[in-house]
Formats: sequence, C-alpha cells, structure tokens
Amino acid sequence: MAIPLPIETDRLFLRPFDPESDSEPMLAVYGDAEVMCFIPGGALRGLEAVKETLERYAQAQETRGFSSWAVVERDGGLLIGDAGFGLFRPTGDVELGYTLRRDRWGYGYATEAARACLAAGFAHLDVTRIVALVDEENVGSTRVAERVGMARIDTIEAHGRPHAFFALSR
Repeated sequence: MAIPLPIETDRLFLRPFDPESDSEPMLAVYGDAEVMCFIPGGALRGLEAVKETLERYAQAQETRGFSSWAVVERDGGLLIGDAGFGLFRPTGDVELGYTLRRDRWGYGYATEAARACLAAGFAHLDVTRIVALVDEENVGSTRVAERVGMARIDTIEAHGRPHAFFALSR
C-alpha cells in the first residue's frame, strides 16, 4: 500500500523528491558535514551524488509506496530537508528517518515532520510498529524520537557505533 502525498502539517508539507530540481537545495543538507555527521558515509560530495540519492528515493516511492520525502516550509516554499521511511534490513521493519538543514534546527520541524510521517505510516501501511535507529551521540534526533512517542527498546551496534533502537507500536 502506498502512502498518499503530499502530507501537510501546520508549517510543512512533505512531497516526493524531484531529483532534477531538488538536488541543488538538498546539497545544503547532504553536503553539510555537521548535518551528516551521524549518517553512515557522512556528507555527500557534489550535486551528482545528491541527485543519485534523490533518484533512489524516487524509485523506492514508486516500488514500495514510501520513501524519504522532501520537507518544504509552507511559508515561502523552501526545501529544508527530508523525512520519511526506509526499511530496517535486520528486522524488516519500516524505519523512520529525518534530516534537516542546520539553519532549521531547533524550530521543532523534525518533530512535526516525524509525527506526520508516523501518522501516515500507521494509517496507510500494514505494519504493527515503526522503528528508528539513532546514533548514541545524536542528542537532537534522540529527543525527536522521544517527543513523537517512540520508546527506546534496545541498544545495538550499527555502522560501527552504538545506536539507540526506538519503536512505536500501533
């Protein structure tokens, strides 16, 4: 089952990525070493790497019915990051993720986008839980997972580092 898009919140809307037009604004997110310091592989190098990532997201949306989506401010239309779902391969669970430009940290956008993603996921996907994997040192993302009601259920080793494993059940 596919999650219908766009998803709208008070301040944001989430839509599928357009690799052609969204690559340049997403370079400000994916090319920023501080934003990407907890993401496996770190910052992406160059526009082509960003475009390839967005093409993978577009393909996943087409084949699975969900993916990471563009997070856009309703007021002004600025693309500020991504939020959405992937698959957590070790368990097969749907995994929540979110990444925002550094100048948009601290405004509650990640929490707002994550909450909207969870609501859409439970409304449209046949899943009993949604998980999130957060690097132990990523205090901001840990707070977001807790604010949206996810519970820490384990600590696991992933990408060579300890990670908090969160879950939210229906």
